Amino acid sequence: MPTLDKTVILFLTGLLLFASPLVGWWSRPGLPWFTPYLLWGGLIGLAALAHLLQRRHDL
Repeated sequence: MPTLDKTVILFLTGLLLFASPLVGWWSRPGLPWFTPYLLWGGLIGLAALAHLLQRRHDL
């Protein structure tokens, strides 16, 4: 998969998690205070993984 496709998918995933009706799901009072940090960390981890996988195939 080309790098641009991975970048667009990561951007759309972030948009879905942080700028959609899903915000109401992860920001409700019963969840732990660190839930948004876990979501951000997961998104950053996916971006790092996509970068590492892309760099392996460069010549």
